[in-house]
Amino acid sequence: MMLDPSSSAMNTAAGQDAWYVVQCRANQNYRARENLENQGFTCFLPELSVERLRAGRRIQREEPLFPGYLFIRLDRAGGWHTVRSTRGVQKLVTFGNQPVPVPDQVVEELQTRTESQHQEQAYAPGDTLRIENGPFKDLEAVFQRFDGQERVIVLMGMLHKQHQLTLSIKDVSRH
Repeated sequence: MMLDPSSSAMNTAAGQDAWYVVQCRANQNYRARENLENQGFTCFLPELSVERLRAGRRIQREEPLFPGYLFIRLDRAGGWHTVRSTRGVQKLVTFGNQPVPVPDQVVEELQTRTESQHQEQAYAPGDTLRIENGPFKDLEAVFQRFDGQERVIVLMGMLHKQHQLTLSIKDVSRH
């Protein structure tokens, strides 16, 4: 969605609240949000659930959708210096020295999507997968288990027998 400065959503009357974008210091999204909320500001840090590998184990964790940025609800009349001097905040995103409001519907859509978004879980034993690359391309296999960080072990029926294959995670997809 493109931001059009002439849109009616951005032309709210002076003194009304609007959403703005805050650029956070490196790796300080959560600190900036916490400090801004402690000062009474309404903030929105869109997150999504991702699966990461830590010490050979798969874990689910929430990560910022836009690393280094968050949305803040501010009065258009001012109060910018309080935001800029908050720990974890680098600056308000501006165009020509003036913070530009983000249309409410953009933030509302992000809120709706991040709340309802369910990141696909890791493959579970018994899931049907499609092999995407290699000599078995376009054939189906049944997920059995993970083999380290980059590989999966699948069962594939061939010649009236189940055969166990070890494939790269990137070479399979959910069917």
